[in-house]
Amino acid sequence: MKIKFVLIIVATLVIGFIIGFLTNGQITKSKIQNFVKTGTHEGFKGRYYRILRPDNEQQKIIEPILDKYGAIIHENVTNMQQHMKGIHQEMLNEIEPYLNEEQKERLNESIKKFERHDRMKYHRNKGPEFDKPGQRKGRRNPGDCQEYF
Repeated sequence: MKIKFVLIIVATLVIGFIIGFLTNGQITKSKIQNFVKTGTHEGFKGRYYRILRPDNEQQKIIEPILDKYGAIIHENVTNMQQHMKGIHQEMLNEIEPYLNEEQKERLNESIKKFERHDRMKYHRNKGPEFDKPGQRKGRRNPGDCQEYF
């Protein structure tokens, strides 16, 4: 009888640990994705619309300002990413002479896997999310956010 009781408690703890671990991973992933989306023009605008919740009059005034700075932010993020890719490639060029064939193969496979994942992520996350506060909805067009104000 005591063995069953102990097994039930241990099983409950293990299940709780697994659920907590998976939940924490999903929350972290979601926060990272939201941060990355902020670097896009529409993601930048959407974030400020959700924060400010402007009325229709304010939106007409704010829209061109957010467009202007959203484009600048997006351009800076894009330039930074290209610069980082260049630095990464320089590092790979410098490291390559010191690697054996197996290491070069593993490195190339890792790069290909990252590039495939990066392309898939780009296509999956196109466009902003304009949601009502506290709700998660799909992607929307910038003009659709007017219905919320």
